[in-house]
Amino acid sequence: MDLVAALATGLAGAVAHARRDVAAVLPGVAIAISLVPPLAVAGVCLGHGAGWLTLGALVLFLSNLLALVLGGIVVFTATGYAAEPAASSGRSRRRTRLTLVLLAAVVLLPLSANTVISYLLTAWSAQAQTVADEWISAVPGSSVTGADVVSREIRIRVRTPGEPPPISGLLSALHGRIPDGVPIVVETTQGSTIHAGRVGAPS
Repeated sequence: MDLVAALATGLAGAVAHARRDVAAVLPGVAIAISLVPPLAVAGVCLGHGAGWLTLGALVLFLSNLLALVLGGIVVFTATGYAAEPAASSGRSRRRTRLTLVLLAAVVLLPLSANTVISYLLTAWSAQAQTVADEWISAVPGSSVTGADVVSREIRIRVRTPGEPPPISGLLSALHGRIPDGVPIVVETTQGSTIHAGRVGAPS
């Protein structure tokens, strides 16, 4: 959705440059919407020492910048600017193309990796919830309300009228369903947080 918004603002900004009857304020709005927020987030995260969040905000900034540039290329090509005699040398145009390709690679690699990681985390959460449903069924009236990945650990939220079953049974059932070494935390409706340990770790 962020890339779609950036592409839309890039199209709007390019149209504002290409047509005189469109308000010239649109490019500034495009920059304010797509480029300033991720840079501000990167600065705040860097100030708090959150390196990964800073990197994520910078990747979002670069992806929005690329979307803005691509939107401008599409509009200027459609309006006939590409058909005009080139004002720059062939070497300059090759450098521009190479820069765009490198920028696209810098953006697409982390975005692709993030997509794969997000898919895996979602799949592991679903597996953990399925296993936890079977585990908590030993206590009548109990249920699992959710399972999420938080800070590199899987948090399983359960609703139970009493004490949950032995936590070792949950870890044993999760072995082979999600990668070994993932920390498991169980949160109960009584307000207790049980740090079960890591999947696959010796008991």
